[in-house]
Amino acid sequence: MKIIQNSVAVLFLVLGTINRTSAQTEDMEAVKTEIQATALREQQAFKSGDCTTVLNLMESDITFLANGRRVPSKGVVGKFCNSIPRPFKKPTMDTLQIYPLSSDTGYAIRTLEYPKDEKTKMKEFVTKIWRKTNGEWKISHLHSTVRELPIE
Repeated sequence: MKIIQNSVAVLFLVLGTINRTSAQTEDMEAVKTEIQATALREQQAFKSGDCTTVLNLMESDITFLANGRRVPSKGVVGKFCNSIPRPFKKPTMDTLQIYPLSSDTGYAIRTLEYPKDEKTKMKEFVTKIWRKTNGEWKISHLHSTVRELPIE
């Protein structure tokens, strides 16, 4: 009888672990989907010049590094967003990878390539850390690096 009780207890432990692991995987997929949708909305707003939306998707105390230099404030980000010439060149490569970390944090890495001229291309890496606060996803950290590379 004791063997049956132990076997049943082990079975419940295994099933509980499987259910919890499955639920966590589903939760992380939901987080990934939410971050991706918000990241795409933010990127579309940036491309179209909707800087109000871009800034609203950033936390007030965002840290922002551009080519290794700290941008002093969210206000500077707004000035940059409003002054950058549009439309942008069409990228020859544009990938977005989302990495959920928890139910309320994750990060995105976007890699872009676009031509500068006949001999040179620009390659940009943008990393954004997303945090969910009060039910809204916002960027808490942004790091962008742009490099010129020869076209091969």
